[in-house]
Amino acid sequence: LRPMLRSPTGGASHIIRRSVLPVRQKARIVLGRASSMAPSMGLRRSTILVGDVHGHLSKLTSLWGELEQELGPERFESSTVIFLGDLCDRGPDTSGVFSFLASLKDKHPGMLARHLAGNHDLGFATFLGLIPIKGGAVAEGEFKPRRAEYPLWQDVSEKQAHVGMHLQGRRWGAFSREGSEDGINAFDSHATFASYSAAPGDREDLLRKMPEEHKKILASLEFVVEVENVDEHGKKLIAVHAGLEEGEYPFDVQMTALRERRVDQAWIEALQGRANVMNLPKDTPDDVIIASGHHGVLEIGDRRRIIVDECGGRIERPLAALILPERKVVRST
Repeated sequence: LRPMLRSPTGGASHIIRRSVLPVRQKARIVLGRASSMAPSMGLRRSTILVGDVHGHLSKLTSLWGELEQELGPERFESSTVIFLGDLCDRGPDTSGVFSFLASLKDKHPGMLARHLAGNHDLGFATFLGLIPIKGGAVAEGEFKPRRAEYPLWQDVSEKQAHVGMHLQGRRWGAFSREGSEDGINAFDSHATFASYSAAPGDREDLLRKMPEEHKKILASLEFVVEVENVDEHGKKLIAVHAGLEEGEYPFDVQMTALRERRVDQAWIEALQGRANVMNLPKDTPDDVIIASGHHGVLEIGDRRRIIVDECGGRIERPLAALILPERKVVRST
């Protein structure tokens, strides 16, 4: 998908594609008068939503500088920053991204950084066995991919580490014997292996070379972040990588599972869903805003459903962030 912005009316005829208007003009159209709101509204912290980084350290460091310039040092240092997930894969420096995140506590002691798990991070973490699972493994021959993929990762050593491994971990680590250039990996995870100088699909090599502080971040990724009083109306923000599912499960049931970081199914829709998580569930409380990344678009016209993923991991696209309460878009340069 090409990245797009939707106007506040949200209609398909109002989609504004990146090739049509300059960045400044697009931002004005999407944000409307919200972009002129004063930053000081008696709120405890500003909230910054950072889109899917996908291993692009240079984009992240550029965006970081732009955010500090936009907000000013004092406001920037006291912000809550929510990384919306998919920290790894695609880009060339997943290792550098995790080192950047590990350094934030010392560099910005007044800042509160929260890290969401994306579907790529879930694959990464379950491949390495860094988060507990209660289900989601599949029997041999049971998985039927929707598009061409490598056969699921299999540990040919005596450890047999694939036995009981979550499906997404086995998909994430799947490569042919010849390496990463002769087929399709569903996550582009070869870039993450390369950033740690590990052979594609070599779990033990990756575990040896990955710093402990990186493992700790990956193991502690949240499935949902909740922030009270994020705008001038006192609304509550719920941030989750892909969104909440419409229809099948009530809002409260989904939230409980996410707060518990429950991994008991092969597919975690709040981290992996597409069309089924794009909109607000009908039973979403009226005072709630749901924000996500994941979808390869930037959509902020709807006052209660926000998507911040302009980059989508693509080298040609900027990494975007959204500042609340004023809904100001800031991009890497």
